[in-house]
Amino acid sequence: MDKKTKIIIGGVVVVGVAAYFLLKGKKEPLGRGQLPPASQPTVPTAPTFSNSINIENSSDNNNWVKISSSDRTKATALLQIGTIGSINGTTPCSISEFWLDENGKKASFKCDGQDYYEIPGGSTFKF
Repeated sequence: MDKKTKIIIGGVVVVGVAAYFLLKGKKEPLGRGQLPPASQPTVPTAPTFSNSINIENSSDNNNWVKISSSDRTKATALLQIGTIGSINGTTPCSISEFWLDENGKKASFKCDGQDYYEIPGGSTFKF
């Protein structure tokens, strides 16, 4: 190969490499405090509950949450020790104990780790 051919081939290679990097696109540098897209933290979503029962104020009887009499059959069928839910959407609760009424239905429950309840009328336990 003569010198002129080598120069032309070298020039074509340089132009090809330059074109590759120009067409590939330049990535924007990350700004201050930004994370690469793959490592963006995920935002946890609030849990959604599909069932609810009506509850009543029972702060005067040793922190038991009273289940409304109209929902005791539903509560007996669906609630178990360890059921996780929320009182009025704000107070988390994991059921730790039940009190049964004279008909054997679940009438009250206690939440694990909760010592005092002040439950206004019209409250619900969502689970």
